Amino acid sequence: MNIDTIVEKVRADGWCVIPQVIPTNEVSLICSDVAEEVEKADQEHRAFVVEMEAKGHKVSGHGIGSASGLISLLPVLHPYLTNENILGAAEAILGPFVRISTVSGLVNNPGVKRGYWHSDWPFNQTVAAKVPAPYPDVVMHLSSIFMLTEFSEKTGGTLIVPGSHRFPNNPSGSNGVDAMAPYPNEMNSTGKPGDVLFYDSRLWHAVPDNPSSIPRVAISIRYAPWWLNLNAQKAGHPDHQMIVVDTNGKGNTNPILPAAIYDSLPNRAQLLFQHWLS
Repeated sequence: MNIDTIVEKVRADGWCVIPQVIPTNEVSLICSDVAEEVEKADQEHRAFVVEMEAKGHKVSGHGIGSASGLISLLPVLHPYLTNENILGAAEAILGPFVRISTVSGLVNNPGVKRGYWHSDWPFNQTVAAKVPAPYPDVVMHLSSIFMLTEFSEKTGGTLIVPGSHRFPNNPSGSNGVDAMAPYPNEMNSTGKPGDVLFYDSRLWHAVPDNPSSIPRVAISIRYAPWWLNLNAQKAGHPDHQMIVVDTNGKGNTNPILPAAIYDSLPNRAQLLFQHWLS
């Protein structure tokens, strides 16, 4: 799949699956490393879920493990940060000077139940720092999910609503759609280990049931244009304090990137992360 095809599919449908971004012979090792880091971070993530729900905020997917700042922990990911097709498509859609906004590990454990329909930041209306609905028909952020295990109906491939990236709101806001109910044209995104689900961050999606006996493991990497303010995701930054903390709002933070990790990145990848330097 070339860059032009990816761009065409994302513009028209809001998503596409890019095959075999990570070679088959490398996926299992990366999967094991990601699962290990997520397990280490699990207690912290569960505490975050409890805190947000105690404040009355909606959090998707009990039984999901998450670890942020994965780039500092897993140098094995570095070669895939500048994948020619993904980065080329991101630049074709968002313009030059694209930045990576987040790198997180995700594990949907067996028995996970369906989550709520939402769009990713900055379109998730439950988050303090957001583009308020109705938002304009503009691509402001791109998301990707690197599949490290099989994504299928059996294991719970991420639920998506094709074409929903052109809607001016999503069910995380009050748009009249039941955020927990099936949607008429919903589908599971499917793919093999090493494939990547690449999508407009406005696309409606939801955590699916995982009725299998195995965890579904993935990496989430998101891409932002240079003009999108990421400071609300930086703990200690005045924007984060004002927008999230002072309003008692819901928000996620990304760990600052240590200089030693930044120096170890390929030159092209450094340009994607210099905004996260300490």
